Amino acid sequence: MATETKRSVEQSWKLFGRAEEVIPMGTQTHSKAPRSSMRDVEPCYLVRGEGCRVWDLDGNEYIDFRNGLGPISLGYRYPAVDEAIRRQLDSGIVFSYSHPLEVEVAEELIKVLPCAEQVRFLKTGGEAMAATHRLARAYTGRDQILTCGYHGWINTMSKTGVPEATRATYTALPWGDKRPFEEFLQAHPGDVAAVSVACSYGDIEQGHQFLKDLRELTNQYGVVLIYDEIVMGFRLRRAGAQEYFGVTPDLAVFAKGISNGVPLSCYVGNRAVMGTVQEAVISSTFGGDTLGLAAAKAVLDVYANNDVIGTIWARGEQLHAGFNAHCRRLDVPVCFKGAAPVGQLVFDHPNSGDLFLRFNAEVLKRGLIIYSVCYTSFSHTEAIIDSSVAAMGASLEAMKNDGLFDS
Repeated sequence: MATETKRSVEQSWKLFGRAEEVIPMGTQTHSKAPRSSMRDVEPCYLVRGEGCRVWDLDGNEYIDFRNGLGPISLGYRYPAVDEAIRRQLDSGIVFSYSHPLEVEVAEELIKVLPCAEQVRFLKTGGEAMAATHRLARAYTGRDQILTCGYHGWINTMSKTGVPEATRATYTALPWGDKRPFEEFLQAHPGDVAAVSVACSYGDIEQGHQFLKDLRELTNQYGVVLIYDEIVMGFRLRRAGAQEYFGVTPDLAVFAKGISNGVPLSCYVGNRAVMGTVQEAVISSTFGGDTLGLAAAKAVLDVYANNDVIGTIWARGEQLHAGFNAHCRRLDVPVCFKGAAPVGQLVFDHPNSGDLFLRFNAEVLKRGLIIYSVCYTSFSHTEAIIDSSVAAMGASLEAMKNDGLFDS
């Protein structure tokens, strides 16, 4: 795999041309949009997955470290999950009243999530984060939300299309330093409903002190502490950051890995805050569809009976160590930073954006799909990581030979 293979993505780009006529941006997800600078090598469409491998519309095979942008923690078409979905499909998907799976999965989640006294289900992480913000406002009677990190498009206030009055109720503050949060809370006593935080990737270990500081501050000022566990849950630990760092929030959101790719999210938390949902009116027809819940129940069982977290960590550590060794050997300013299951690929160079794109192109030629955060899964084996590291090293070497790291 370390060598280039001749690949064509012609059919992918032909279909993408059709897509642009009928779909804005040609895709539903910004991060899945193909890049014109890699037109000769980047696929626009994937049509099949198995374990840690995917195949594109043109029939090319890849080892995947994007994993559907994070949800695939066990592997594509993981048998226990797919079998659970098929069994439930025979009985139905959505009904006119709730399904028993809602109770069963909620009870299982309460057993493994420290902050969870009650659970409610939705479909996407972003809408579940928006739900927690509404609950915090309903519970406290305050409007302001202090955010740290990305919480999905619904909660992104920095782009166009957001009314100024709405934007004014959100303040984004940086990861890792309690001082901006403390200063805001001191300056606006009684105004802040919640501090809503998603872990940084490269600097994640700062969370040991930072999340402890936020817990103390929110307790002091009567503010709801919310964790965005959409990525970290079922990857960093089963219960995500709250388990890894040992600091319990009032509310949290889980999605992505909770159901190994089937759309499902949940917002969980203490009984007092969750109890405001009736007055706040958070309700969705598809909040309890059975396929997502069947998948989640199977995922919870797999995690309970297998060392999924240990395997994801081990493969991530192997990937980081092997790749970073190539970077040192070639003396290039590139490395993986952060925790092994959610390692951030960093190019410390003035032309970091161009270098990242070129690296993407080089590894695609060698049968790898990567992302700014490279996710290992339960289906990545030691041998697959070894071959992937070799391909990454060969890609860096090709770039160095072309003088791309010269400054």
